Amino acid sequence: MKRLTLAEFRSRAEEYAVAVAVTPGACEFCSGPLWQLAAREHLVSANAKEEDLFIVEREEAWLLFARQEPTGIHFPLEASWMFGCPLAGDPEAAVSLLSDAARGESLRRGQPLAFFIGGLTVDGAVHRALQALRPVSRCWREYPGMDLMQIDLADGVEAWAERRSKKFRRLLREASAVVSGLEILDLSLAEPGAIYERILAIQRASYKWQEGTDIFQMPGYAAFYRTLLGGLHATGNLRVLIARRDGIDLAHIFGGVAGTTYRGLQMSYIEEARDLGLGNRLQLENLRRCADGGIVTYDLGMHSPYKERWADRCEKRIGVLWVG
Repeated sequence: MKRLTLAEFRSRAEEYAVAVAVTPGACEFCSGPLWQLAAREHLVSANAKEEDLFIVEREEAWLLFARQEPTGIHFPLEASWMFGCPLAGDPEAAVSLLSDAARGESLRRGQPLAFFIGGLTVDGAVHRALQALRPVSRCWREYPGMDLMQIDLADGVEAWAERRSKKFRRLLREASAVVSGLEILDLSLAEPGAIYERILAIQRASYKWQEGTDIFQMPGYAAFYRTLLGGLHATGNLRVLIARRDGIDLAHIFGGVAGTTYRGLQMSYIEEARDLGLGNRLQLENLRRCADGGIVTYDLGMHSPYKERWADRCEKRIGVLWVG
């Protein structure tokens, strides 16, 4: 069993990503090192300390937690949405590691430790493995998590479209119609700083920005997405499309790939282009390109009413508060 500093974890991020990829039911993108490290850097209090980290590895099983004050509870590094699971690798090995590492740390500190384990698929392999800790727990509570809306692209876009309602298929045909002068640009390989500035310019012209509710108006979250964009670009996993007409950027869709999963991050359009239906157009174009590129799961992120028409399933997630 080895406890790692943040620098050591960064140096072994690829190993961690491999463990995440074989963790049954885990959201591969959001459990992965890029998402978790970006959150640790930008979405955590500036007073966060290195000694609060609880990053442990043993024989390809991993724990990725950080203690948060004032509660003293150990949360995943990304605790804003908790899409990701902080246990990686074989579920039984990871749960055994959690039990052993928590016991050792508890003895060292002379007090029990509390962990919040988010990103669990209801009755999935990790959730089931965790049940072994329940009889010996000082506290065990389960809470609803952040559900995920997903599209199944295993059989391609046409098969997905056939599963939609007649009304929605009509909307998809409208989204495929030619709009004079409109072009869709793939910026995935462009310079990341320039990509971010173009995305930000579109966000600033959106209705959410005008209302003061745009997530990019919050410095921590803006920096989080900027870091994600740069990291995805560096690994070749960035996906960005921009709709443009007459030299003006009108809309964007921004996401990334992990394995055979595409994870949507942000999508927006300028208010003046509202009547062009560019959200549907970009989403459909992105679906097609993802399917052509071998993507099997298109993850739309958290539940939203408009996503219900697009999604094939809603993956229910929970979190467990465990005091050992």
